[in-house]
Amino acid sequence: MDASKLIPAALAAGLDGVVITEHHHIWDPAELDALCKEAGEPNFLLMAGFEYTSSQGDILIYGLPREHVEEFVPGQAPEKAIAKAKELGAACVAAHPTRDGMSFDERIFDMPLDALEVRSVNLKDHEQRLAAILAKNASIPPVTCSDAHRLKDVGAYATEFLDPLTSMTDLKDALGTGRFRPAGALA
Repeated sequence: MDASKLIPAALAAGLDGVVITEHHHIWDPAELDALCKEAGEPNFLLMAGFEYTSSQGDILIYGLPREHVEEFVPGQAPEKAIAKAKELGAACVAAHPTRDGMSFDERIFDMPLDALEVRSVNLKDHEQRLAAILAKNASIPPVTCSDAHRLKDVGAYATEFLDPLTSMTDLKDALGTGRFRPAGALA
């Protein structure tokens, strides 16, 4: 995806902000600022998270200090990665938890997750239905995320936050207190 086109695509989709989550990489704040300036939107809320590939599924980690990314060696048990992220003050979301070949097992019920992704462009309809049921049965609040790898998917799914967000700290607080809901109705 051409990152320079991300903000215009997000604005066209009606989004107030975006979190870029790359596998095992967190964007430098200077890079994010440059994207906002290049788009002519210096006040657009553009943040960076981290997508961790555990032995049992992917975890979106928000608020992890960049200097700790290398400590998250791919393939660790999800419980270990979540515990480490929480120790470092981050929020954790199970990404596409019912996706074929990348799903979590029953241990997900005991993981201290802040949310569970129930819709994205990379989940098939039946996987979305299963994820919504899983979130409900596990009492984990649902989020919906674009998981956009192409510009046309930016904003396809979004999460609405009940309080204004202006920083990663606000995002972590909202996830930690459940002050969010999927944008649009969940069937």
